[in-house]
Amino acid sequence: MVTLDDLAAAVKARFDAGTDYKAAAPGGMWFGRANEGAAVPYGVFTLEAEGPAQRLTDGTMVQNYALRVGVYSDQGVTDPQAIQLGMAKALPVTGWVDLRDGKVVHCLPRPFTGKFDPQLRSARDVFLSQGQWLIQVAGATTP
Repeated sequence: MVTLDDLAAAVKARFDAGTDYKAAAPGGMWFGRANEGAAVPYGVFTLEAEGPAQRLTDGTMVQNYALRVGVYSDQGVTDPQAIQLGMAKALPVTGWVDLRDGKVVHCLPRPFTGKFDPQLRSARDVFLSQGQWLIQVAGATTP
């Protein structure tokens, strides 16, 4: 059985290995909430199951997840395009390392967006580069 933590660790590993992403956002990528001392720019991601798992008669399952990523950067200091390109390169459609009890079958990009964060940080404007992906996971139904 693939757990949410298994998938979150795989996503984080992809960003940690992404040299273009690390160059554009040296503060790293964090699941749910960034470390208080994270350098700017940094990213935060969430995972949410999209519908119930499809359970197959051979004891396996397929589950879709929505991966949402937001990278916070100081406006005018960093390049949002480099951040978005780094995010895109870090998450290939296929070729992921297998999970403990399954694998990522597909990682399909959805449209990228960007906007100013409504709150200032240290009296500076913050730009939020956002990306979304549909991740399909296949694995066993039991651990």
